[in-house]
Amino acid sequence: MNAKADDILTVESIEVVYDNVISALHDVSLTVPRGKIVALLGGNGAGKSTTLKAVSTMLQGERGKVTRGTITYDGVVVGDQKPSDMVRLGMVQVLEGRRCFGHLTVEENIIAGAYSRKLSKADIQTELARIYAYFKRLKDRRKSQAGYTSGGEQQMVAVARAMMAKPKMLLLDEPSMGLAPQLVAEIFNIVRELNQNEGVSILLAEQNTNVALRNADYGYIIETGNVMLHGAAESLLKDDKVMELYLGISKEGRKNFRDVLREESQSHAAIHHG
Repeated sequence: MNAKADDILTVESIEVVYDNVISALHDVSLTVPRGKIVALLGGNGAGKSTTLKAVSTMLQGERGKVTRGTITYDGVVVGDQKPSDMVRLGMVQVLEGRRCFGHLTVEENIIAGAYSRKLSKADIQTELARIYAYFKRLKDRRKSQAGYTSGGEQQMVAVARAMMAKPKMLLLDEPSMGLAPQLVAEIFNIVRELNQNEGVSILLAEQNTNVALRNADYGYIIETGNVMLHGAAESLLKDDKVMELYLGISKEGRKNFRDVLREESQSHAAIHHG
């Protein structure tokens, strides 16, 4: 029982295959403690989105499936559920690419997030007020057609819509993608407030290592479908290897993790033989 109380999500040694042939994840394990923000970091194509979709059961729509390992969310083993079942269980994923209903207003988009909750009109107004307290920029734009708002505003709409479902857990896929630094900071501030005030647990996939680790409690670095390193966000931010590989602070240009680990083991071997 204790594990359920402490961790809202446990992913154990999962492997994911697309179209029965292409292996996308090889051996990914991670946990999200209840009420915490966990960052899943890595470059493009590392397996971050696949991990999130395995958790939210969205893989089926893309001819992918978990072929090994287990995923447990809030005490429930994730297997044959559909994404709508996961929403009812309190898990909502915000897909990458800021998907809004462009022809609807900002407010109509946000209200769409509450469809699973069967709220009265009065309840919807109360919930909107709660959401706008975080997304002040959206309150000003609430009557605008979502398709005509900026990329940052559309990203906020996507997160606000997800929060209307009153999730216990939010999966965010690349929330900073393509946005100016100032908007990225604004979105991450909101994410942190939602985590602190609403108690929502968050697993976020990000290429922007720096901003993700500054706002997360814990981080996992994934490369070519394997977890290469994990630790408290603060310690990863101070880790020279992480700085060099993922924040581009290196004199020799960007390498990948495997190369660095290989170089290290070679230099250790050289020392021992020396």
